[in-house]
Amino acid sequence: MITKYLKKILLYQKIVLPGLAVFTIFFIYAIVFNMSFSYMGNTSKNVVDFIISHYILLIIISFIKIIAVYLCIGLALSIFFYYGITALTSLCNASLSNISTSFLTASLTFIIAFLQLCKSIVMYPQLYLDTIFNKNIIYKNFQILLTNNFSPDYFWAVQCSIVVPFIAAFVFFVCRQFFNHMKIYFQQMASLRNKKKQMIIACAIVTIVTISLLPITIANNKTTNKPNIIILASDALRPDHFSGYGYHRKTTPTIDTLIQQGTNFHNVYTVVPRTFPAWVSIVTSQLPMKHHISHMFPMAVTRKQNFITLPKILSQYGYHTSVVGDFAADIFPRIDLGYDTVMAPTFNMRVMIQQIILKNHTFLLPFLTNKAGFYCFPEIKEFAEFADPEFVVQDIKTEINKSIKTKKPFFITSFFSITHFPYPARYPYYNLFTDRHYSGPFKYSKNRVVSLNSEGEAHEYSPSDNEVAYIRALYDGCVYAFDEAVGKVIQYCKDKNIYDNTIIIILSDHGENLYEYDYGMGHGEHLRGKYSLVIPCIFAGPGIPYQHHHAVRSAIDIAPTILDLLDIQQPESFDGTSLLKKHKRNFDAYCETGIWFDNTGNFFFQKKRIMYPNITGISTIDFNYHDEITVTPYYEYCITIAKHRCIIANNYKLIYMPTHYGIEYELYDLSNDIDESNNIFTTSPQSEMLKKQFFSLFNDDKTFTIYNEYLLPVIDKPIF
Repeated sequence: MITKYLKKILLYQKIVLPGLAVFTIFFIYAIVFNMSFSYMGNTSKNVVDFIISHYILLIIISFIKIIAVYLCIGLALSIFFYYGITALTSLCNASLSNISTSFLTASLTFIIAFLQLCKSIVMYPQLYLDTIFNKNIIYKNFQILLTNNFSPDYFWAVQCSIVVPFIAAFVFFVCRQFFNHMKIYFQQMASLRNKKKQMIIACAIVTIVTISLLPITIANNKTTNKPNIIILASDALRPDHFSGYGYHRKTTPTIDTLIQQGTNFHNVYTVVPRTFPAWVSIVTSQLPMKHHISHMFPMAVTRKQNFITLPKILSQYGYHTSVVGDFAADIFPRIDLGYDTVMAPTFNMRVMIQQIILKNHTFLLPFLTNKAGFYCFPEIKEFAEFADPEFVVQDIKTEINKSIKTKKPFFITSFFSITHFPYPARYPYYNLFTDRHYSGPFKYSKNRVVSLNSEGEAHEYSPSDNEVAYIRALYDGCVYAFDEAVGKVIQYCKDKNIYDNTIIIILSDHGENLYEYDYGMGHGEHLRGKYSLVIPCIFAGPGIPYQHHHAVRSAIDIAPTILDLLDIQQPESFDGTSLLKKHKRNFDAYCETGIWFDNTGNFFFQKKRIMYPNITGISTIDFNYHDEITVTPYYEYCITIAKHRCIIANNYKLIYMPTHYGIEYELYDLSNDIDESNNIFTTSPQSEMLKKQFFSLFNDDKTFTIYNEYLLPVIDKPIF
């Protein structure tokens, strides 16, 4: 008996050890050569000590889970190749020694894993910036070689050429054994002459085959007479980069068709060029001083409000409402805006730690960028370097099918992250408009590059003119990727016979600066120019005519427009007006900045501002509410006072900029100075009138008091 068990143990070791050994080496490699607690390229001993002291259990669990997945993949590949080799040698009437079989199993396991890594590097090169591209010159050149010359399909084909013979041999071996057993069985049946049993079995087989071949009845996909509504939005999307609006690259062939079919609003301004407050303003039709979500890290007490929102209203009118998205959509699980379904990742300190740990495992990531990987490691969808629009499209299709099944019209808000910093376009989009000969730090994405001077001070790397052109080309590839996703959603609606009854809205939360003039890159730091403030706004669908509107309007007018198209009266809490009607405000648009995340740099907005610490200095962790990262209450009021704000009225733009020494103003005539290069505040007769209009927004607001033109929030609760 003992000998029998020993033989079984030896057999199992022979089967599983080769693959387990290979993936154990991969794990050790990641720990020895990659492991660090840096985030976005920054490492701090104090931060590391804090993480270890507060989250040691989470770190241990994360490592256990990672080790388990390593072992499962190694085990699966080892079993597959062992039995594949056994079947192949059996069919060929050959034999291999145990050592040879184990060595071949380990070799094939390594080759398949290495090919999977190569395929993933080509598909998502941004995931491997720290562990390969920035590692050393050999690794860097290896990654460039792959991404410049190969497609993922090449490595998939090589994998198939290796795997298929083993699958075929195994299937043939199993089938041969099966038919041998069946032959013996039927011989026994024939010898028993049990025709009754044979007839029953035959009838059962015929019945099963007949049922399986019956045509599937297609359900009627028409739900109600109410039109479906889908918002297709992408973060930091610039309408002036749409080829349909005259851009020099063919970036948006699908959206161009919608431009020619629907109503275009060319000068819709975001309220805050930051995602969280921008979306809250869109769905509540309110300015931040009213809904109180004014930056990316609001406290839980601020978020726990009974908002009256567009999705809540549409739910009351029988709509199935949902929001889907990838990493930039992480704001939606953190606040209740009234959606029936929220399919988006979330962000908190625990997720960030899990991301830091997982990102170091070079040979594991290639097996996890799929739905099974998302299930095991949800934090993958929160990677800023991983924004494949295809997964958002799949979630949109899921919500459409859910609506069809329940026979309800749908209101879907989809939010893609592909055009958000760091512009992580997957294959082939990062090569679409860029120069493949470029091999600098922005090869695959606009990552942050920081260097230290001789005094140990950190300075961000400034791109050259050629690199700026490259970054814009990289961004354009992301715009094209979003456009293709729009095309897939439209085609799916057509396939489901609901396209003709679906209103499609192209939108964004804000725009993006791409080194125009002295505006820098990104969004939310200042209010000069239109690039980070003007958003695309296109409505297309049943009953919507082809039109172009150029009047300046606000994002708070979007929700009323949707209700207007549905002939639903807007609630009193909505402050916007349908874009199809004239508003009655004394201003056309209002904007304000978000938090300044960083104090480094030499841009004008880092000089004309009230200084406070960078994001690491003003943030805290809310241990009582999902370990979310929020602003420390002490700095909440400073941030509010320091915000730059502006109003646009009658084609004039007044910018209000508080500083330590007083308020600075800028005024631009948008009719004659579209680049906002000539500040006419001190010379224009419009200045005082626009100042009055600006302060009138706060005169009746009991949450603010005005002192020497500073907007001071009223402190009604302790700040410590």
